[in-house]
Amino acid sequence: MTKTDIIRKYITPFSLVFALEIAVVFLTAMGLLPRESVLFVTGILVFFVLFSEPLDALKMVVASIPLYVALPVSESFDHMANWRIIVLVLFLNIFWKRKEEFIQDFKNFIAKRTIWFYLLGSFAGLSILSVFIASSKTMALKELAFLINIFLLFIVALKLISDKKSLIEIWKSAALGGSMVIFVSIIQFISVLFVPLSVFWNFWVNKAIPVFYGGELASLLSYSNTWFAYYAQNPPTLRLFSVFPDSHSLAMFSVLLVPIYLVLVFLSKRKSAKIIYWAAAVFCLFSIVFSGSRGVWVSVLPVIILAVLLFWRGFDREFLKKSFAAFFIFIFAFIAYSGYPFFLYKFQSWQGIGEGAGNFKIALFERAKSISDFWEISNKGRLEIWRLTFESIGRRPILGVGLGNYVDVLREDASVAKKGASAHSLYLDFASEIGIFGALILLAIFGFILYDAWLVFKHSKENYLRLFGLFFALYFIWILVYSLFDVVLLNDKAFLLFMAVLGTLYGAKELTKTNR
Repeated sequence: MTKTDIIRKYITPFSLVFALEIAVVFLTAMGLLPRESVLFVTGILVFFVLFSEPLDALKMVVASIPLYVALPVSESFDHMANWRIIVLVLFLNIFWKRKEEFIQDFKNFIAKRTIWFYLLGSFAGLSILSVFIASSKTMALKELAFLINIFLLFIVALKLISDKKSLIEIWKSAALGGSMVIFVSIIQFISVLFVPLSVFWNFWVNKAIPVFYGGELASLLSYSNTWFAYYAQNPPTLRLFSVFPDSHSLAMFSVLLVPIYLVLVFLSKRKSAKIIYWAAAVFCLFSIVFSGSRGVWVSVLPVIILAVLLFWRGFDREFLKKSFAAFFIFIFAFIAYSGYPFFLYKFQSWQGIGEGAGNFKIALFERAKSISDFWEISNKGRLEIWRLTFESIGRRPILGVGLGNYVDVLREDASVAKKGASAHSLYLDFASEIGIFGALILLAIFGFILYDAWLVFKHSKENYLRLFGLFFALYFIWILVYSLFDVVLLNDKAFLLFMAVLGTLYGAKELTKTNR
């Protein structure tokens, strides 16, 4: 390959714009550029989406998911994420270029009246109806707009993924964006070993968080966050959170990434590429463990049991080996985490802030044990929230309190919504907001997604499609169980990635039909 060929391969409009985005976002997050700089890079991204090839535009949107930032429009309104504009522009641009195809697809969708027609139509209908009975229609409409805005990414992905090349390109774009999450996690892990926790805390509150999420959330996180685990006789222990506002969102994002990295290991022909993707999968699993999220720790157990049962019964062992390797890495990371606090305290003691290092306990098991401690503060608060949620569902079982109005369940004012008030369960959250039927429909949608992943695995002739179907199914079960304890799938970055990966699943399903 000549020097010119190398330049043409790697120096492309996509790589230049993505590199510019990385540079501007990270320099702004470090305080080296003014926040207004993200307005410039947002304009560049919109221009790229409008004038590049549709697939390249989609790749940029997917790769940029971890890098999306809040737009500093004014001092009082600086929290609107730029992905809202970019995803909308992507959809409108693709729709305008292929409006006849979109219209025909929509007509076919209505005419066929498949199970998806009834499920999506019913869920959307209940969500819209709940707006009319919501006490705060503003919050309800905001939540509805949020769900629609993100769903547009799934529609575009489904439309543009038409062959093996486009499918792999989207996976690689998601993997590229995921590398940014991994990089920041590593930087956090290392930096907290060498700087006082107060310096670390102040940097993220005053520099990074305002860039990614706006000043209002930064103000809240300055006194209330999930960045550290606290123990009776030890200093605080970092819980990785990367570019997210909380550690739980990092855990969810990482679970979504692992199947992508594993299937790319299978697809890669070069040994160096295989090593890179394996390393990325390993770092994702370490991020899941070091997020300190007890919900994600517990949620992996049913998946491990299922994988063991499938393997024990001789069910496609060659495919399951890679999944087993990933789960064993998770278990190894879980055990390795027990030594991390001691390692952390030793470094901090060199700086004179490691009081309590001599009282070291195996903090991992101390935290894991707290899962079954109903009197632990976090658990006690969650149980009380669940009690109030069930009471609310009992009072208003049909349409709930209204989409986006969960604060009514807690009998609090709208300011609590800004603090992230939720039912600490995705299913209870929707059951309380749009009613029991809405939650049941959501469960049915998830069930059909799981079934479709299984169909991809069972009926695909291409091994890479079968592998993706299997890995998606296993890790989606992990997500479904995790959602019993949290609502972080609705974190905007995690939800965007979920919609992109879901688009690749149904793209894979269409390829499966073609190959049959």
